[in-house]
Amino acid sequence: MANIELRALQYFVAVAEELNFGRAADRLQIAQPPLSRQIQKLEKDLGVDLLDRLNRRTQLTAAGQTLLQEARLILRQVEQGIAATQRAGRGETGRFVVGFEGSFSYDIMPRAIKVFQEQYPTVELIVQEMTTGEQEQALLARQIDLGFVVLPIDDSDLSIETVWREKLVLVLPESHPMATQPEIKVTDLSNESIIAGPHEKGCGLFIHILRIFAEAGFSPKIVQITHEIQMLLGFVAAGLGISLLPATNQFFQRPGVIYRQLPLSSPDVELAIAWKSDNSSPILQHFIAQVRGICRQNNG
Repeated sequence: MANIELRALQYFVAVAEELNFGRAADRLQIAQPPLSRQIQKLEKDLGVDLLDRLNRRTQLTAAGQTLLQEARLILRQVEQGIAATQRAGRGETGRFVVGFEGSFSYDIMPRAIKVFQEQYPTVELIVQEMTTGEQEQALLARQIDLGFVVLPIDDSDLSIETVWREKLVLVLPESHPMATQPEIKVTDLSNESIIAGPHEKGCGLFIHILRIFAEAGFSPKIVQITHEIQMLLGFVAAGLGISLLPATNQFFQRPGVIYRQLPLSSPDVELAIAWKSDNSSPILQHFIAQVRGICRQNNG
């Protein structure tokens, strides 16, 4: 197989389109003798005549006409490949997977996704619902690029950045005796049936809630487990138990359900973004920049 350089094809296309070595040399900004030698070498490497030099006018042979068509395609593909590679290097194309915990009502994530997709429409953005524990494992396995996780998580291979802090609210059936109670303490929940998330799968929100109960000195009686907010509210409305959710979930209004504040001293739940520390993807950096920008807007 002949070893043909791209430069030789570029030179040939110029000669084939100009049908004049002088004009082709001017177009390429080189001297005519080196151009002639390059074309002769190309013919020798291919073992065919590309130009008919018998007449005063330079003409393409049948082989030359074929090579012109193919060379144009090759050069165009190379240009497109270079451009695509450069776009990928700038983080303008590629695939980016974001994980999030469904038990947390988000404001930052959808806004970040919207702005990101507007600025980088050629990036394939995939969003997957996962518990915090599942996201941690997926990040380490490079199955996702960034996760919206509930703290705490502790892994030296991950970079963690808090983006939101929020109070928890108590979710009650509207007929519950505590619905009219002026002040509710965590210790008041010790005998209640609790509807929780799949903490055995690493649901960060409910691991946080279990820690609050433990600090109050009791273990909760968990009667139902679900990671779906609407299902959880349905269980509460049916009187099957009570739950705790971040305060932003109060926007989910459902008949038969009311929300009550916990003491201000109760610990906040913290939402963070997490990514593999050695992930050098420019797409990742673009997305993190969007999240940080939205956080600055929220804090401003």
